[in-house]
Amino acid sequence: MTHSLHRKGKEDDLKSDYVILAMRAAGIHDKTPEVKQIARQKLLRIGEIMDQHEPTNIMMDRLRRFSPAITASFDNIKSVKQILQVLKQEDLGISIVVSGLISEIQKVVKDVGLQMHTVHLSLGVFGKKELLPSEEILELTTMCGHHCVSSQSVTHYVEQIKKNKISLDAAAQELAKPCVCGIVNPTRVHRILNELLT
Repeated sequence: MTHSLHRKGKEDDLKSDYVILAMRAAGIHDKTPEVKQIARQKLLRIGEIMDQHEPTNIMMDRLRRFSPAITASFDNIKSVKQILQVLKQEDLGISIVVSGLISEIQKVVKDVGLQMHTVHLSLGVFGKKELLPSEEILELTTMCGHHCVSSQSVTHYVEQIKKNKISLDAAAQELAKPCVCGIVNPTRVHRILNELLT
């Protein structure tokens, strides 16, 4: 399961929104302090690899030092493919989850010569959907799986942009900041904010 599963948006827009999550296995990579330290070094190496392929956002350095996972967002499938190629070569033994359009991910996995282990699909939203914000705002808030980007924040920044109190670029960065996992994609946030302004 991944907290990036429920991202909303149109297919064309989601072609520029991918998340990679690397996670150590509980009960395997934490059996002893030595094994845990080796897994930590492998996770940090994966973070370095992600950093080398132009993430739009990535988990904060200070969190990488102790988190059981490292996460990042990317605005193109080419970077995802390059990362998977490097990870295949290095064979670090750490679980990798890629979130995004399944059709695009399937192609990349096949091209790299890997096989998908598990596929998770979101079945949509159930319940009192009338209480939810608009689809456009949900496209922004669902980028953070821990819901650290609120609909109120989105509305606030749209108003601030309209009043020329903040630039579109700065607003996109500010909305991405609360997501300490680094999976909010500022490139996509910028594009959606721009649509909300029209």
